[in-house]
Amino acid sequence: MTHTPSPDVPSPDAPSPGRSPFVAVIFSLLATGLGHIYCGRIVPGLVLFLASLLLTPVAVAAAFLGLSMPVMSVLGLAIVTVIGAYLFSVVDSFRLARRLQTGFEPRDYNRPLVYGLFILVALTYPPLAVAQLRANVIEAFYIPSAGMTPNVLHGDRLLVNKLTYRLRAVERGELIVFKSPKDRRLTWIKRVIALPGDVVEMKNNEVYVNDRKLERDRVPASSLPALPEPGEVYEEVNAGRRYKILLGPAPSEHANYARATVPEGACFVLGDSRDNSTDSRDPAVGFVPLGDIVGHVEFIYLPAESWRRFGAQRD
Repeated sequence: MTHTPSPDVPSPDAPSPGRSPFVAVIFSLLATGLGHIYCGRIVPGLVLFLASLLLTPVAVAAAFLGLSMPVMSVLGLAIVTVIGAYLFSVVDSFRLARRLQTGFEPRDYNRPLVYGLFILVALTYPPLAVAQLRANVIEAFYIPSAGMTPNVLHGDRLLVNKLTYRLRAVERGELIVFKSPKDRRLTWIKRVIALPGDVVEMKNNEVYVNDRKLERDRVPASSLPALPEPGEVYEEVNAGRRYKILLGPAPSEHANYARATVPEGACFVLGDSRDNSTDSRDPAVGFVPLGDIVGHVEFIYLPAESWRRFGAQRD
């Protein structure tokens, strides 16, 4: 007597359910590489997933090394890799699932719990990582004023390294971003001129640090791009660092500063546009506490005028 199986009971020899291209794409959109894992390709899936997390460690390494052009090139490559892995994951998982719509044998990791864990990490890691990078490693800033002309122009977009001064002390001549003493929700950019214990003074726009006048040389106008404001450009030297400053055509109220000693835990800062800057010469600003320094200005990633200014910012 031949036994006929009930239609409600699957045959042991029935093919396993296949993979849905739609589900594979959705999984890949939610978590890079998850579409491949859904299709039983655990190794490429994990490689793509890890590639999507590459940006954070590379950004931290870039901050440790300093945002030079070679380092920024590596960081840019990491960004391209993350985007490329995401797009490849979506397209390739779709193609893979189309070939596995029937006869797929689920693996041990083809479980809702595994999918859920990948999606949870993929959705929570990027915003948390970006927030931590912005708060502690690298942050982008927009320059809304002309107080740092001719080195940093109104409209420039900069990258500030927040790890620099956790690794070493502030040095004279460096460009820093710090919390505004007038509104601590805002940040300012200025140049460090003197450090704790230094004696600073200004006479007719000449800067003296520890009774030594900072050397400066006139920069020929023919070698400079058009400036947004009138004046003469000089190259000033402070502690071995050379940087340009702009002096207006007429003497200003900021041309003199009475001799003073920088207190412990603070620094004296000036704008590079000496006649158009609110800085330590203003009694409402005064000496800047070292603890208020946000970071070191290192890279112009979107210059306001010519792309020739793109790149590492030299102090």
